[in-house]
Amino acid sequence: MSNQVFFGKKYSKNILEYFYEEGLNKYFPFDERTKKYSAFHGVKKIDEPYHAELDDLVRLHKLVRKRKVFTILEFGVGYSTIVMADAIKKNQIDFQKNNQKPNIRISNQFKIFSVDTSKDWIQKMKKSIPKNLKKNIQISHSEVYLSTFNDRICHYYQKIPNIIPDFIYVDGPFNLDIRGEKNGLNYKNLDRTVMMGDLLLMEPTMLPGTLILFDGRTNNARFSKNNFQRQYNYKYDKRADITTIELIEEPIGEYNENQIIFCLGKNHLKKMRKV
Repeated sequence: MSNQVFFGKKYSKNILEYFYEEGLNKYFPFDERTKKYSAFHGVKKIDEPYHAELDDLVRLHKLVRKRKVFTILEFGVGYSTIVMADAIKKNQIDFQKNNQKPNIRISNQFKIFSVDTSKDWIQKMKKSIPKNLKKNIQISHSEVYLSTFNDRICHYYQKIPNIIPDFIYVDGPFNLDIRGEKNGLNYKNLDRTVMMGDLLLMEPTMLPGTLILFDGRTNNARFSKNNFQRQYNYKYDKRADITTIELIEEPIGEYNENQIIFCLGKNHLKKMRKV
């Protein structure tokens, strides 16, 4: 294991061991000139993104691997896109080696669909995607507009990837990218917390076993929790500043049940049925 400091922050032995053992460091080459790590290959000049947080990236990678995720929907492209693509690529390799594949029905297997509001950032990010992960990543652009849900202010992406994901990662949009206003209210005021309504729109067609992770955005996670109409397991981790919401219901059919058993295990299915 090499450096224990990443972007000026020290990390625990467990996080660093996982990071290097999984080979994630190859996506963050160290630049001797700038004395910094970067996830971006072949990009001469980029707008400075938020520094990568290894604990966040390792957590995402572990989740995707542990839950044997097939399809990811990500709001906000970034370092997480590459790391989760690496995890889902490894899921794909493991699945292909499996001689007893489950009887499931899933479109868009082993892909991460990331939607972002910045065309410039998308183009820069596309240049950074390693060749071995290109087939596992699809990035699209969408404007975000202010609207309401049950007469309460929120916002929506104009176009969401037409998929049924089993893992959703929420790390976008940025306040100033949200267009429009309602009764004089808008997102030019940076004190106003983001409040996406897209998950509420998607909720009726989500499959039992779907997991949503909010990176920060605690107010938005609470808004979703309070307006969802189905049965969920809600967990807030104050220290890590994340919220997870898992749809826990009786499977809707054979394919869904087989997927839950394969990805999460029979014990997890039993826990879902007890709720």
